[in-house]
Amino acid sequence: MADNKLNVVNFGPGHTLMKQGDHGSMAWLLQDGEVEVYTDSGSGRKSLARLKGKQVVGEMALIDNGLRTATVVVREPVTATEIPRDAFNRMFNACEPMARHVLSHLVNAVRASRGIAVTEASISGPHIRSSEDSDRILERRVFGPGTFIFRENDPGEAAYLIQGGSVDIVQGGTKVIATLLPGRTFGEMALLRNSKRMASAVVGENGAAVEIIRRREFEKAINTMPKILQTLTQAYLGYLLNPE
Repeated sequence: MADNKLNVVNFGPGHTLMKQGDHGSMAWLLQDGEVEVYTDSGSGRKSLARLKGKQVVGEMALIDNGLRTATVVVREPVTATEIPRDAFNRMFNACEPMARHVLSHLVNAVRASRGIAVTEASISGPHIRSSEDSDRILERRVFGPGTFIFRENDPGEAAYLIQGGSVDIVQGGTKVIATLLPGRTFGEMALLRNSKRMASAVVGENGAAVEIIRRREFEKAINTMPKILQTLTQAYLGYLLNPE
C-alpha cells in the first residue's frame, strides 16, 4: 500500500475524527499533532489516552467490523494520512492467516476489557495455518482431562490451536479466567511479549486435541504483517498489560 495513493488531511483543534458507537469506514495514520481518545458511559466520560506522532486511530472497527469503541477528538492541529476500509483490508488480508487471527484476537480482548461486546474472528480453526504450509504434517497432540499444557511462569515456546475438546486458562492456581473451545488459539501472548506465561493452560474434563505452533512458525507468520500492523499488535498488547 503506497502512501502516495492515500489522502493527507489536516484537522484543527476540536474536530471529531470519530464517535463512539458509529460504524467505521476509515482509519488515520497520525503524522503530527495530538488527539484525545475517550469513552462515554453511564458513569461519565473517561479519557483513555492522548496520542501523538506516528500512531494509527480508528482501525479496530475495520479489523473486526464492529462499532467504534471510543470517540477521538483533535487537541492539537493534526496532519494525518487517511486509510479507507478497502486499503486497510488489502493490507490486513496480505498477512498470513495466523497473523490476522492474532490481531483479531487482540482487538476482541481490548474490546472485552472495556466491557464492549466482541465479534468472533472469521479466521479460526485450521484456516489460521500458513497458506504456504497447508499440506504439511501437523504437530498434533491429545491431552487427557486435567493435564497442564503449560503452567504459569513457564517460558513461552509455542502457541496452541484447539482442534477438539476444551482448555481452561487459569491464574493464581485456581481462578479460571477463560474456557476455550475448538478453533481458538492460546499461548500466543508469551510469544508476542517474549516472556514467561501469565497463566496456566489446563485441559477440560473431556480432554483436548491441539495443534502445536512452534515459536519459529509463529514468528514467521507475525513477520508477514506490514510494520503498521506489527505496531498495532504491540500497542494492543501494551494496553492489555497496562489498561490504566
